[in-house]
Amino acid sequence: MMENPKKFLLVMPDYSDFPDLFIKNLKFLGFETQLMTDKISPFKYQRADRIINFYRKTFLKDKHFKKKLVAAQEERKLLELANRIHETFDYTLVIRPDAFPVSVIKELKSKSRKFIAYQWDGIEKFPEVKNYFKFFDSFFCFENVPGVANIKKTTNFYFDSDGFQETDLIVQNPEPVFYFVGLDWENRREKIDKFVEFALLNGFKLDIYLQEFDPNPLRNPNINYIDQRITFAENIENVRKSDVLLDFIDPRHNGLSIRFFEAMHYRKKIITDNPEVRNYDFYHPDNIFILYNHNFSGISEFVRKPYFNLPENVVRNYSFSEWIKRIIAD
Repeated sequence: MMENPKKFLLVMPDYSDFPDLFIKNLKFLGFETQLMTDKISPFKYQRADRIINFYRKTFLKDKHFKKKLVAAQEERKLLELANRIHETFDYTLVIRPDAFPVSVIKELKSKSRKFIAYQWDGIEKFPEVKNYFKFFDSFFCFENVPGVANIKKTTNFYFDSDGFQETDLIVQNPEPVFYFVGLDWENRREKIDKFVEFALLNGFKLDIYLQEFDPNPLRNPNINYIDQRITFAENIENVRKSDVLLDFIDPRHNGLSIRFFEAMHYRKKIITDNPEVRNYDFYHPDNIFILYNHNFSGISEFVRKPYFNLPENVVRNYSFSEWIKRIIAD
């Protein structure tokens, strides 16, 4: 614990139970923490706006007027939240800064000694974030962004405030259980379906969850389709009960998903179609199987091999505790 706790403001989208998890880990490290999310009251029409919107949509074919009203109201409410903060923070970390209006970012910067961003999604997935680079002392992401001085590459991490002990969590099911949770992106449905077919033919058990935004007309009966994100706590429980984690890359991402770090922390094997993992110091072929062109040859042998225990210093390097030390020091 810190003798003189540093003040830490965390700003991030209200995403499942992630904000609470970040706060828990920051407090575990001794920071005096405060949280601001993008959670605000639902949109309401003001005065004559409903009538104006009806007129513009009906007679002027203007389908964007309401969106502008919603955006303006959201900005006003978020700026009110930022203005209620009356102290100066040693560190402010903004996750997904593009989820907040520029005016809010500027207000928060004025209350921060060190202003840091972390884009946990790919830059090209949310390209609007490029307009936010200039506001931060340091801007971290898991991609290389050449030509911008304050952009720094980092990885994802695993949360380590749970007092995890390796020997407590070794699970070996009679038949290997393969676990995956993610979004139902159309651009990866085919490869997931092909893997499901292979796994069932080889007697593996599947625990796969895909969150839908739009109904999938070609639902796979061996996949659990959900309309709400499962919580991080539920996800970790599923990780613990599984033998092998699955990772299907989003083509718009350039780095490694958080699954790799969860797998390392909980000593789980992982099957992925992301060849970039070969470039990391925690890669070991007994623990990580890389799929190329839907070639499943060798997976059965991979699953039967014992897990290769990584050096403790390698595993610890990817913990949240080490991650946060690096980004506030850089």
